Amino acid sequence: MIERRVLLRTAWLATLASACSPVWAAAKGDDRALAALLLPLTGPSADLARSMQHAAALAQPPGATKNTLVVFDTGSTPDGAAAAAGLAVKRGVPLIVGPLFAAQVAPVVKAAGGIPVVALSNDAGGSGGFALGVTPAQTVGAILSYARSRGVRRVALAPGTTRWDNLAAAVARRQAAELGLTLTDYAPGATPDAVLVTGDADALAGVARGVQGSGVQLLGTYQGMALSGAGLAAIEGAWLAAPDPDGFADFARRFETAFGNPPGLVAGLAYDAVGIARTLRTSGHLDRDGLTGSAGFAGVTGAVRFAADGTATRELAILVAEGGAFRTVAHSQSA
Repeated sequence: MIERRVLLRTAWLATLASACSPVWAAAKGDDRALAALLLPLTGPSADLARSMQHAAALAQPPGATKNTLVVFDTGSTPDGAAAAAGLAVKRGVPLIVGPLFAAQVAPVVKAAGGIPVVALSNDAGGSGGFALGVTPAQTVGAILSYARSRGVRRVALAPGTTRWDNLAAAVARRQAAELGLTLTDYAPGATPDAVLVTGDADALAGVARGVQGSGVQLLGTYQGMALSGAGLAAIEGAWLAAPDPDGFADFARRFETAFGNPPGLVAGLAYDAVGIARTLRTSGHLDRDGLTGSAGFAGVTGAVRFAADGTATRELAILVAEGGAFRTVAHSQSA
């Protein structure tokens, strides 16, 4: 079992090179770049972005020149992201990785002018980019399918307040019908077979206290993986769908050894994106056809396979909260 702090804690990292500088300088006269990495290196998410930059560096072989990854700062606005994509186009990259924020994806795709965009957002639907983030459809689909296989028939929905939470709730309503589940709104004191919490870790712990001792099964998304200590103890027995902590562990150990702090899930996405780019370059198809034609890409955040519309099927682990940690009990694929 893997302690929660290894999986999702956000790294607090020292400053790297300035924005728009390459992770590695290309060999003199060699302008061939593996991909551009678009991150919010300035603004309120700068520390998270630098942890992602570290992860991208870790995904490259030592001394890389031909496979150079170039990094551009998006800031925190759509205009900043579009400007960064324009610089990437001028650099001649065959692939853009990023941006991080959903509102930036469509402007980046437009500015990319046909260069494929592997967005690190978990909400890039309809933008024209490929969504690498763990989406509501993936995690909710996985946990509901598992619950149905374990005999759950009646599920109460406890939605959250963010856009992601609302999307997850909409997915739950749609997939419940497809799976033959009866879905109702959660009310304290009710006793359905299970309660699905689409909100964050605090919301999951709050509902857990409300159903404690009732025999109601608690279901959560990967957001619940942020719990530790008393919060994790509060959800004892809960089922969650998330990237497999066992698959993430080796990356987490190498990251912490190299940089002194554990990585978060989003850093793992940056690591996986660079791995995808390297795989495509090796195959000679570092392009849109390579992204959609592959049987799939392994990664520390779960194996993914992209469809032509930009969505992805992802393998997730089904985890049970047990004894102050999370134990993998099954694996599931969901789009």
